[in-house]
Order: sequence, then structure tokens, then C-alpha cells
Amino acid sequence: MVDILMAVYNGGDFLKKQLDSVLAQDYGDIRLIICDDCSDDGSRAVIETYKNRFPDRISLVFNDRNIGVKNNFFKLMKMSSAEYVMFCDQDDIWDKDKVSRTLSFMKENEYGGPLLVHTDLRVIDENDKVTAASFNEMQAIDPFDNGLNVLLVQNTVTGCTAMINRVLADIVKRPKCKTLHDWWLALTAAAFGRIAYLPEATMGYRRHSQNLRGARSMKSAKYILGRAADKSDAKTMIKLGYAQSKEFCELYKDDFKDRGMLEAYGACLEKGKIGRIKTVIKYKILKQGLIRRIGQFIYM
Repeated sequence: MVDILMAVYNGGDFLKKQLDSVLAQDYGDIRLIICDDCSDDGSRAVIETYKNRFPDRISLVFNDRNIGVKNNFFKLMKMSSAEYVMFCDQDDIWDKDKVSRTLSFMKENEYGGPLLVHTDLRVIDENDKVTAASFNEMQAIDPFDNGLNVLLVQNTVTGCTAMINRVLADIVKRPKCKTLHDWWLALTAAAFGRIAYLPEATMGYRRHSQNLRGARSMKSAKYILGRAADKSDAKTMIKLGYAQSKEFCELYKDDFKDRGMLEAYGACLEKGKIGRIKTVIKYKILKQGLIRRIGQFIYM
């Protein structure tokens, strides 16, 4: 059994296409668990209609207050009991064999411990036209470089492509910091288990007016200049890395023995810039690529 967790909030424009693509999977042993986070755009009516059509394949819950994407996914994880878990955004389109290909790759890499596997993805526009054949190539991300030192400062896992096994799902603890669910899962997998990457696109990741930040080319001069000018965003993301490293240590203090790097990076919140530079150099906590590293040292 594979549980597919879908967090919904005002996804009406593209929700039907995504639901259709998930329910059309060539792997039949799936359960789609949907949690609506107080949508007010008609999304509730859409998912209720699908629930009525597929009562044995869809579980549906509604939040009584808006809790945000991260908390919605962690709530969904608590509702899941399947051997394998996948994560689903509301506005993408899955390939028909996304679940079966990912599951096959998962089983090829399982070793008895916590495991996260993920894949590449195509970028599509509002009309389903492919604008980039590889998201990771467009973003200049090396998914094979997935050590804990890299993941502390940069997420290389796109959550909507990921599958985790039950061993990993059972040890994940819910953070309070404003992190991203896929980043936190990747950290947990790197710290306690393994991450494996399948260099094949299994879905279309939709780039539209509400999520432009998630799919812009690192090769674009406009993007590079825009990121350089957006000091507040760059600093926010770096500080988030410090905060989640600190909280990770606190939550797993009884489970994770070799915490030196995590504690040092989390302590950067209280260090000056020289101290932060010394820490990232000592532990090689470096972003991928020259452009990202320059930004890291400028805004840390």
C-alpha cells in the first residue's frame, strides 16, 4: 500500500487535473489522503465530489482553521499508516507510472533502515506546456550531492517527487520552525538513513503566478540579479537553516550521537559573521555552485 498525501488550499484552478492524474496511476494499491486547509475558492466542493466518486480510494479531512502547508503535510503524515508514503501538491500533473516507477526504485534501494527516494520533474506552464525538461538541471541542483552538510544549508529534494518508507515516517518529528516539509524530511533521512535519487522526470511541476519562486532558471541573468537584490529573502533562508539545525538537535538529542556539526551550525544564530564563516568552512556546510556560495557568504 502507498499513501499519497495531498495538502489543499485554494487549488481550484488546477485541482481536477491533478486529482485525475493521481487516480489514473497504473499502480492500483494506493490511498489518497486529502486535507483541505480552509479553502474558500471552491476546492472543497471539488474534493468532496471526488470523494463521493471514489469512496474506497480517497480519505478526506478538513481543518477547522488554516495551519499552513508545512503543518498540513505533517498532519497528513500522522494520518498515514501505509508501508510507503508520497507527497502531492494540488496543481501538478503526475505521469501515469509515477507511483510504480518510484516504488520500484524504492524497493531497489531498501536496506532495512530509513530511506527517502526522489526523482526529477518537468516544469510546465498554466496550459500544461513543458517549459523545462529537467527541473534540477534548470535549477543547477546536484541531487546526488545529498550529504547532511549540504542539506543543512540547501534543500536538494523536491517533496512532490519524494517517497519515504515506513521506517523513516515513524521517526520523523514535527518541527516548530518555519521550515519546509521536504527539507525537514531530507535532513532526517540524511541524518538517520539514506537518500536515493532517480534521474528521471515522473511528473509535471506547474509554474504559475502563485508559485513562480519554485521554478526559475539559475542560468538566467535576470534571476541571478533578482536574487542578489533580494537581500531579505536570502538572509531569511540562511537563518532558517540555522534555526532548523538547532531544533533538529533539540528534538533528536537522545537519538543522534554525532551532533557536533548540527550544534555548531545551529549556534550560528548567536555568532557574528566571522564565527559563522569559520563554522561553515570547518564543516564544509556549503551550498552547491559558485553563485549560491557567493550569496551564502554575503548574506550569512
